Amino acid sequence: MSEKEQPIFQQTLFRTKRPGSYDAGPATCLGMTFPNDEERREYFLEKLREKLQDPEFRNIEGFPIGSDEDILALSDPPYYTACPNPFIEDFIRCYGKPYDPDSDNYRREPFAADVSEGKNDPIYNAHSYHTKVPHKAIMRYILHYTEPGDVVFDGFCGTGMTGVAAQLCGDRATVESLGYQVDEEGVIYQQEKQEEIDGKTGTVWKPFSRLGARRAVLNDLSPAATLIAAGYNLTTDAKGFTRFAENLLDRFNHEYGWMYETRDPETGDVCQIDFTVWSEVFSCPHCSGELAFWDLAYDKSSGKVENKLTCSHCSVEISKRDLIRRTTTYYDRAVQATRTRQVLRPVEIHFQHQGVKKNKKPDEQDLAILDKVQKMIETVDYPTELMMFVPEGEEWGDLYRGYHEGISRVHDFHLSRQLVAFSLLWHMGDELPTGELKRLWRFTLQSVLVSFTRRNRFRKKAYSQVNTNLSGTLYIGSTVSEPSPTYCLEGKIKRFGNAVPGSIHPAAITTQSLASMLIPENTVDYVFIDPPFGDNLPYAELNFLWEAWLRVFTNSSQDTVVSGKQRKDLTVYTNMMTACLREVYRILKPGRWVTVEFHNSKNAVWTAIQEALGRAGFIIADVSILDKGMKTKKQLHANAVDKDLVISAYKPNGGLEKRFQIQAGSEAGVWDFIRTHLRQLPVFISKGGHGQVIAERQQVLLFDRMVAFHVQRGVSVPLSAGEFYQGLSQRFPERDGMYFLTEQVAEYERKRMTSREMLQLDLFVSDEASAIQWLKQQLTRKPQTFQELQPQFMRETQGGWRKYEKPLELLEMLEQNFLMYDGKGSIPPQLVSWMKQSEKLRGIIQAEIAAGRAVEDNGRLETNNPELLRAVKDRWYVPDPNRAGDLEKLRERALLKEFEEYRASSQRRLKVFRLEAVRAGFKKAWQEKDYVTIITVARKIPENVLQEDPKLLMWYDQALTRTGEG
Repeated sequence: MSEKEQPIFQQTLFRTKRPGSYDAGPATCLGMTFPNDEERREYFLEKLREKLQDPEFRNIEGFPIGSDEDILALSDPPYYTACPNPFIEDFIRCYGKPYDPDSDNYRREPFAADVSEGKNDPIYNAHSYHTKVPHKAIMRYILHYTEPGDVVFDGFCGTGMTGVAAQLCGDRATVESLGYQVDEEGVIYQQEKQEEIDGKTGTVWKPFSRLGARRAVLNDLSPAATLIAAGYNLTTDAKGFTRFAENLLDRFNHEYGWMYETRDPETGDVCQIDFTVWSEVFSCPHCSGELAFWDLAYDKSSGKVENKLTCSHCSVEISKRDLIRRTTTYYDRAVQATRTRQVLRPVEIHFQHQGVKKNKKPDEQDLAILDKVQKMIETVDYPTELMMFVPEGEEWGDLYRGYHEGISRVHDFHLSRQLVAFSLLWHMGDELPTGELKRLWRFTLQSVLVSFTRRNRFRKKAYSQVNTNLSGTLYIGSTVSEPSPTYCLEGKIKRFGNAVPGSIHPAAITTQSLASMLIPENTVDYVFIDPPFGDNLPYAELNFLWEAWLRVFTNSSQDTVVSGKQRKDLTVYTNMMTACLREVYRILKPGRWVTVEFHNSKNAVWTAIQEALGRAGFIIADVSILDKGMKTKKQLHANAVDKDLVISAYKPNGGLEKRFQIQAGSEAGVWDFIRTHLRQLPVFISKGGHGQVIAERQQVLLFDRMVAFHVQRGVSVPLSAGEFYQGLSQRFPERDGMYFLTEQVAEYERKRMTSREMLQLDLFVSDEASAIQWLKQQLTRKPQTFQELQPQFMRETQGGWRKYEKPLELLEMLEQNFLMYDGKGSIPPQLVSWMKQSEKLRGIIQAEIAAGRAVEDNGRLETNNPELLRAVKDRWYVPDPNRAGDLEKLRERALLKEFEEYRASSQRRLKVFRLEAVRAGFKKAWQEKDYVTIITVARKIPENVLQEDPKLLMWYDQALTRTGEG
């Protein structure tokens, strides 16, 4: 058996020659063999150099900004290119599995379980980034959706954790650390349930995947991000790199260690500095006296900054907001201009003497060293580019007042010694013997770059003074911590060997916009993406400092964000995200899954993501929770949530799409879609021994998914809601308010019996639709009278009803959506079922039937017993589907009548309206191809309401497309 024919997990365990290792042995790549890995790299670099001469290649969306030589210096083709990777198609052809619709039998339910994985992992912490999903969390999804050797894609890869996860799916120890079991054949088992076995509680395990690496294709718009991804995914000898890196650090200390030396004032011994604290200098607004912020506000005992300050010169109480920043002018030789900068002063030096940590105030010798370093600036090379979105001639102070005053260029973020030291270290890497070593040296220095800038805040109680910046911003504090290179790098280099996994199966990494990938269609087996969400993080700005040293920059015109500075609003963001997801849809094999990890607290962004998925052609099947453990700084503040949502969506298989082209707009097409969709949904979800209602299997969401499927494909919807609900109950069995395929019922009932109870979905009542759902939940559990429901309803809606939503009386909603038993005629089955839950009423019913005074037929009860009639009279209940359809028709007529009032209204903006009426009107107008009405009424609705409602936004966007306005 050839190596390629062996199971992937066997290749992982027994392969001895690794591509890219530092020995001189042969290297195999994409079916070609080279004498060694450097010759492999040189061969493909020349191919890439030729490709860079092609103007059409350089016009690919998201092509980074940089010279050919700088792009080539970063790249390690064919695995990694700091530009669009022209070798990806070869990579997939070599390692992927062709899609054959005739023999394809792929079948997976969505991974519906909530996932919790902490961030305290050596791999996770090897390199910091603005956002990152723990690789162990991603492994759970990859193991669920794929088989060994499958191609996994991440189009917003960031640090490349998806690639790490794909590789570690072949590592037994890591897989077992997730709580799974692996047998000798490489079959992976997960815990299914606990049950009694021979009188003892035991765990039942079921097979669900196989041990073996998956092949990753990774993309990001940012060259800084893809360099990190390459460090994580293309390292072949981490421990070997550690030796080279330690030698470079030793060389720096031998030649330039004097820059970070100080004398112990007690012994006079020369000691190495750990870090130096710098303080911003201000002036008092009352007496103009000079005030170092460190002396004025910093409490050394607590490590806190005081809010109430007293001027040491005039004794007036002041706040930081009142202080005036001191600045000085200087001639900047790098840009040949006289400029202004803030005044900073070293105030405390922390060092170690014979293993004892000490600190002191800077003395004359310390200041002399700083002066000597200052003179070295002209001898070193460093980036001087204007920061993003800073026009020529402007300072950031004009845009970001206060802490960015005097800062507009990359080198302005560095103190003089930081700039000199980092430049020396950076260029030392040019002398390393291989391309991989040079790349890893950049990866390592990039991971601590923040520590060599003024963004590194002093934090007394921090475990380390490395990378103490405020995440997600370019904030500069008034006290700066300046650690030495040894302090920053010594421990990181030692930990590198265990922090970065060895690459046995290299990933393919590309740098470009996701909207235009060089990947053939229907070739990817699974997609995991953690895209940028709205205005959460300005990635291009945050990466600019990194990329300035790399000399290759993000093409920010393709940055998928909401940004006023980039003139990108939510509509632009939605369109850009749609373009990206359409490309994901194109390359994904039919019937396969995409997992979208979502983190944003704004409803409008959540709606935009759902809209983009629908436009692209995906169908959402599940939304669950991903808890990444520790909170970021933004999550600790007001508007940020601390858990991410995970959207599971699938690409319909080719069979459904082909059938739908024939059946589009017919009832047959509706039920074909529903059958296919139900097959994709989880059958049973258990949490803590409790069953959970699956929202996607409820009739309302099934109707919404069906409507969206038709509208997104430009087809009229052949059934009203009432007709759909009636047809749903006739064709599919219902359990606990959820609908199933006939073959799924037995599995559901079997698992339902092992569950203690069914947990209902939590509902927050804020409008008519959620109020109806809440009422249905209450009345399904127990039929109730108006008097019983009223106080509960008032409590649920108090303070939560949306201000634009027309308030409805409880009685009106009950009359339009539910039925009430008036005490006449036979008692409906819904009430009889509830009565039998009462031991007393059940006994009366049995006695009446036995005496011949009552008859039960098809669940209905004929009786004249006054006690039984009294118990159910005036109780509202959920109608059976046939009656529900009739009610829905009556309700729809009322809604359309109200919608007509909105259409005819002369109001420029509707302040209060009935959202359900607008939805009903849009649906009717769509059926009649009256797109102008949809657009006209949509523009009367407040913008934020339209952007936050996925149904309205879908109708509106499709209407714009049909009229050519989109």
